Amino acid sequence: MSLVTTSIAVVMFLWVSYNMPPVIVGFRRWNAIMKQHGKDDKADDSSNPLAVDPQPKVSIIVPVKNEAEVVDRLLRRLVSLSYGNKEIILVEDGSADNSLQICTQWAEKCPSFVKCLHNEESNGKPMAISSAARKATGDIVAVYDADTIVETDILERIIPHFNDPNVAAVQGELKTLNPDENAITRLSVINDFIVNLQQLGRDRLDLFIPLLGTNQYFRRSVLEKLEYWDPNALSEDTEISVRLMRRGYKTSYVAVEAMVEAPAKLKVFLKQRMKWLRGYTQALAKHRGMLGNPNRHTLDACLTLIFPLMLVLGLVGYAVALYGVFQEPTNIPILQIIGIALVISNLLIPTLLVTSNPRNAIYVPLIYLDWILLAAVSLYVHVLALFGKTQKWTRTPKTGHVTVPVS
Repeated sequence: MSLVTTSIAVVMFLWVSYNMPPVIVGFRRWNAIMKQHGKDDKADDSSNPLAVDPQPKVSIIVPVKNEAEVVDRLLRRLVSLSYGNKEIILVEDGSADNSLQICTQWAEKCPSFVKCLHNEESNGKPMAISSAARKATGDIVAVYDADTIVETDILERIIPHFNDPNVAAVQGELKTLNPDENAITRLSVINDFIVNLQQLGRDRLDLFIPLLGTNQYFRRSVLEKLEYWDPNALSEDTEISVRLMRRGYKTSYVAVEAMVEAPAKLKVFLKQRMKWLRGYTQALAKHRGMLGNPNRHTLDACLTLIFPLMLVLGLVGYAVALYGVFQEPTNIPILQIIGIALVISNLLIPTLLVTSNPRNAIYVPLIYLDWILLAAVSLYVHVLALFGKTQKWTRTPKTGHVTVPVS
């Protein structure tokens, strides 16, 4: 076995080993939350922060482009939120359907706290939410995508986390609204589970926490200092997460759920993943200077943002390691040892998934399918990038499908 292939296996082993503790810690934290749910249906594992009195004003921003199928559903929920001190800013971003009419109707129906901004042409979500944030008057800015469904008490559960003066942003948990629509949406269920474990563990271990695009909250004063979202970012949530970290701000992750729609068509699913994966490496390239001042947070952010590249390397690494296990006995069996360790680590997520609910065993094959799909997509977008092919921000279309009970 050549030095190159052995090196690939070693790098993969080190990267997987580094990422195992957050998953394990996250699972333990998730398990504690589930046990607490038996006592309190709205439990999370935070330190039960006291309610804020008086309530800080919250500006809720909803970017809207061709969202006629879902935006009315969200707005009915937002105007019914039990949190009193709020404003809702809708950014209608050059829709071709009747989204503008729906947004205008809600602004007319609730003029005291619902505003509708209209752009004749769309320049993407980052510019839309930045324009709304500049007009926001709240102390806290919340961002919800139009397909999101939230509980009516979500702000009472989120805002107290800003009692900690060091917290500049809070990310809530995301769950899939349409998990049973088809096999493609079930892939998102797996993604929800894995991301939730990683984020819970990262929060507990004080590591870099990437924001997820919706069910996210910011101090408006911090957004002003950051000059809002990068209009050129493919994954504006990831990019602003890095800037928050580099400026020394704290981002918290809390198990307060919002539900979102997953793509049900393979083409839409792949395009969404293309944007996410390329967005990670775009953010890494933009902020490569953080390696000039290394610390535990910047190093962790870099190791997180190379995930799309490790997807591709991972397939090669596992293949090389398995080859070494079965084909190449040596006096110093480093490749055999690495291969066995990688096989064991590769079973961690399936084991945790089934442990969380034995019925999840049906999802185990999809974990490996998802990995192969993501690796192929990552390879494709980064080969295009190497040849100078630019990628633009694209919207993920929504249908309004729901396959789970929604209170």
